[in-house]
Amino acid sequence: MLQLIRNALEQENVAVWQIRKTETRRAELYFIKKKLDIPRLAVMNEYQVSVYRDFEENGQKYRGMSVMYAEEGQTEKQIREKVRNAYFAAQYVKNPYYDLPDPVREAKQESKSDLAGRDLQETANAFADAVLDVPDDGEAFVNSLEIFAIRSEVTLVSSAGTNVCYETNKVEGEFVTQCVRPVDVEQYRQFAYDSFDTQALKDKVASAVADVRMRANATDMPKTGKHDILLTGENLKIFFEYYLIRANASVIFPGYSTWKTGDRVQEAGTGEKLNIDLLATEPYSVDGVPMKDMVLTEDGVLRNIWGATRFMRYLNETPTGSYEKIRVKNGTVPFEQMKTEGTLETVSFSDFQMDYFTGNFGGEMRLALMKKDGKDIPLYGGSVNAKISDCADRLVFSTERYEDSGYSGPYAVLIPGVAVAGE
Repeated sequence: MLQLIRNALEQENVAVWQIRKTETRRAELYFIKKKLDIPRLAVMNEYQVSVYRDFEENGQKYRGMSVMYAEEGQTEKQIREKVRNAYFAAQYVKNPYYDLPDPVREAKQESKSDLAGRDLQETANAFADAVLDVPDDGEAFVNSLEIFAIRSEVTLVSSAGTNVCYETNKVEGEFVTQCVRPVDVEQYRQFAYDSFDTQALKDKVASAVADVRMRANATDMPKTGKHDILLTGENLKIFFEYYLIRANASVIFPGYSTWKTGDRVQEAGTGEKLNIDLLATEPYSVDGVPMKDMVLTEDGVLRNIWGATRFMRYLNETPTGSYEKIRVKNGTVPFEQMKTEGTLETVSFSDFQMDYFTGNFGGEMRLALMKKDGKDIPLYGGSVNAKISDCADRLVFSTERYEDSGYSGPYAVLIPGVAVAGE
């Protein structure tokens, strides 16, 4: 199929191109409560073809680009038509000219994940067993579960001579917890891991079952006013992505962010210093740039910007590729010590959001815990609203950590003086 696409590109006189083939194998498990409803094995090949067209107008050089997709079983005629249409469309994409990545030719890169080499079906079963091992008393339980063990082999070839291949592995899915008394409530959770960490999923599910039980027993809303809040778990990736996005060349080049290397992006204060790393989850970016881990912020100072080839070239920076995982350095305070009298632990939101342009963050709480007289009082409803620049110098991080495929860092962050709208 790769040769068929290359022939079509040559016949349509496309001089600059890149093909990204992704062969994906998936073991899928679908459960209703603890009963396996549907097991499935799936194999899919996807061919993403980037077609470039160089042209000039009024003395200005442009490099237009269009993307097309080819599928197994398509004829050479069908592929040539797609190539022709993509090349035609590329002339209307007036990107100022930029150089593509230098070509790379290397042997296949083996996955460094401990998921590599494991049978996909056995991996999916192991993660399912971890969930099914969580106690079920018939009142609070997991009422549905979907698990996907995924292995992908990616091949990149280009007109410049790039020819690389690598493998990725991950496990992802979703589940719904339910508590039927005293009121019937449900909560939805997602998960994703790039390592064989069944215990992490088991802990996540056990915590979610306990949370849905507390939500069913919550009768009061939090009081309106300023509260110290504890943001935990999966919401922290969204919170810290503010720094990831603001340092992206595609945001800096058009002026949406004014950050540059060496800027202090966290004012000096009494809180933890921001030490954030960007983690390369694949050896090459989508446009063939070799990727490696790099420092994003060091003690609150921006050390690197990052981004895809086009925008990094426009900024006269070396392309880094695009990052999807961050690592935040450990904190100083155990989680239980952070839960002081009056602190509001935001367990789950209907939709926690961060505005990456203004720094405003918040959402409606589905469950929160208020420490009162040494006990955790479950609350529901109300919302939190704050701005990251108003609190970033006073954050406190837990010593405990949280891991998933997009975030490695403190399990909890204490944010002081956040506005809470409640009763």
